[in-house]
Formats: sequence, structure tokens, C-alpha cells
Amino acid sequence: MRPRFLLDTNVVIRFLTQDDAAQLEKSRRLIGAAENGRCELLLRPWIVAEVVYVLRDVYGLKDRAQLAGLLRKLCKASGIVTDSYVFDALTRYEKTNVDFAEALLAAEAVALGVRPVSFDRDLDKFPDVKRLEPSDSFA
Repeated sequence: MRPRFLLDTNVVIRFLTQDDAAQLEKSRRLIGAAENGRCELLLRPWIVAEVVYVLRDVYGLKDRAQLAGLLRKLCKASGIVTDSYVFDALTRYEKTNVDFAEALLAAEAVALGVRPVSFDRDLDKFPDVKRLEPSDSFA
């Protein structure tokens, strides 16, 4: 069985931005090892969310299609494993003017067949998501 590792935001950022030569090389070797079947890298949805925010807010990557495309390509790489609804979240983020967290919440709600409970009306932008607002009737 191949060893499995949780992939952290900073490794993904170094790999995608190539802004630190030493860390880039180490990131490339790690991702290359996954692509060659020597290990498996788990890319959790909350790490994808953090990568989106860092690339957007720190590195100024505002183009949603470009950002989603970069992450989609990484998530599809051999040896990298992520939840399938992350791809749906990237598409929702790319096509709808919402924060990635709402796109991720909507995608997971649809994948699980549950309704999100939120005050955030941005979730109403997705026709396949029926948001509930918290109310006293839940008590």
C-alpha cells in the first residue's frame, strides 16, 4: 500500500506560484512522487478553500476561471485525492459571483442531499440548493 499524506496549503501555494525556488523544487518532487504512484496526497476541501483565498487575496489572482482551472488541474493529477464535490464547487465559484466557501457549502449540500442552514443569501444563487434560515422552529 502506498503511503498517504495530507497536503497543506503552503505546499500547494509554492507549487502553483513558484515564488520560492527551494520550496518549489520540494513541492514538485512530492507531487511528482504522487503522480508516479509512490504516494497518495489527500487534498482536503478546506485546504482548497484556503488556497483560493491566498491566491486571490495575497497573490491578486482575481480571474475566477483561471483560479478554478489551476485548482481543477491539480485536483485531477494522478495521486492527488480530493472529495468529488470539490470539482462542483470550483465550477460554482467560476460561474457565480459568490465566495468559494459558499460554493463549497452548496456543492457539499447537493452531494450529501441535505439543505444548508445559513443566513447567507448568496446560496440562493444556486437553483439546486434550497437554503434554510435558522429559526426558533429548530429549537
